[in-house]
Amino acid sequence: MNIEVNPNEFAGKRVLVSGGTKGLGRATVERFLAGGARVITAARTIKDPIDGVDYVEADLTKAEGSQALAKAALERLRGIDILAHVVGGSASPAGGFAALTDDHWLAELNLNRLATVRLDRLLIPQMLKRGTGTVVHIT
Repeated sequence: MNIEVNPNEFAGKRVLVSGGTKGLGRATVERFLAGGARVITAARTIKDPIDGVDYVEADLTKAEGSQALAKAALERLRGIDILAHVVGGSASPAGGFAALTDDHWLAELNLNRLATVRLDRLLIPQMLKRGTGTVVHIT
C-alpha cells in the first residue's frame, strides 16, 4: 500500500512522541517527520536513530525520565504542539491475578499509565497558556 503524505501537513509543529524508537512509536515518529514536524522522543537506549529526530536517553517509567524528556522538549523545541503518547507494553507473566505481584503491577502502571500522566502534567500547562495544543493517547 502506498500512502501519499503531504510533506507540509505538520510543518512548524513541535511534536513529542513518547517511546518513539521501536514498533508503533517509531512509525509515529516517521509519520510526523514525513509531514514536516520537528520531533523529539525518548528511549532507555537509543539504537538505530532516525535522522532529524531529537533524542533523549531517559526511562519514562521513572519520574526523572519524564522530567528529563519534558525539559529537553521545552529547551530544544521551545514548546510542544502535539503530545503523542505511544509508550507502553507488558513484561508481566501470564496467569492474571494469581501470578502478578505488587512489583509486576507497579511496573505496568509506571510504564502504561504514570509515564503518560507525568508528561501530561509537565507539558499540557504550556499548551493551555498558549491556548492551543493536541494530546493523543495511543494504547
